[in-house]
Amino acid sequence: MSSQSMYGVVDTRPLRGKTALVTGSSGGIGAGIAKVFASAGADVIVHYNSRKDGAISTFKSINERYDNAVANSDINLPGRCLGIIQADFRDASAVDELFEYVLDYSLPNNRLDILVNNAGIVTKLALEDDDDKLSIWHETMAVNLHAPLQLMKLAHKHMKSTTTGSRRGGVIINNTSIHGSRSVEFMTAYAASKAALDSLTRGLACEFAEDGVRVNAIAPGVVPVERTEQVFADPKVTDMWLPHLPVGRLGTVDDIAQATLLLAVNEWMTGNILTVDGGMMARANMPIRPKPPKPATTVDKSNVSKDSKPVIPSKAAAKKGNRKGELVFFY
Repeated sequence: MSSQSMYGVVDTRPLRGKTALVTGSSGGIGAGIAKVFASAGADVIVHYNSRKDGAISTFKSINERYDNAVANSDINLPGRCLGIIQADFRDASAVDELFEYVLDYSLPNNRLDILVNNAGIVTKLALEDDDDKLSIWHETMAVNLHAPLQLMKLAHKHMKSTTTGSRRGGVIINNTSIHGSRSVEFMTAYAASKAALDSLTRGLACEFAEDGVRVNAIAPGVVPVERTEQVFADPKVTDMWLPHLPVGRLGTVDDIAQATLLLAVNEWMTGNILTVDGGMMARANMPIRPKPPKPATTVDKSNVSKDSKPVIPSKAAAKKGNRKGELVFFY
């Protein structure tokens, strides 16, 4: 049932008649976005890389809700899941094939209205490592940066060419991270890919605007998902983060999904990197490991004589060797 605002009736299905592709939607934030978009009326296409069971679960969850609404003669129907598609974004040709498959579906009005670039990988890599480990760098960039760029170009071309009447353009939403503006040790590749995606979001928002295609990004903070549930099952981990979150709790998948919906619905938002982190980035200090105790100040007795003063090590010398390892990983 629609609710009232000072401006009139609020549409509870603001994405009614729209079609959305959500990459990496077999679980976690991607699955949450797919479900929220379907609840808002959009027909959704689910993408996965390796978690087929998760993709099927997302598919069933969305369509069971739709079937129940039909069975209850609900005239305000939610959206459906049109299907699931597998693609490994480390392979550029797979990205092109994915988009071709999307267009092969019986899309409402024969068009894709929303692209959510959610798929990504989190990698740990010290750039001082051997060169043979740089393959991790290239894989990170392929999945987190090159694939989204490829899909954005394809989506823009499609959205521009299928504009008819009042249906003009579309919206692209990238899932970046607070890592895009603040990194930690050994996650340089991941952070660099997200920072580049932030910049790409702003740049393409300007380039695509004249065609009615909006480009925004969502930058989540600390949000436990399936792959990190064992980590956050440890109360010590949660207790470590809470002091740095002004709202006093960790994020949820729904927190991110609802914010992503805002970017999809608001037609005057483009070029935005929407940070959803419980206020963590607003608070300057980041979680740190306890620093090791300072070395005790010692006297070099070999330099002591009746007529001389003891030589005391400088602060710089005392701290030498304790400059690394203070920041911790977000995931």
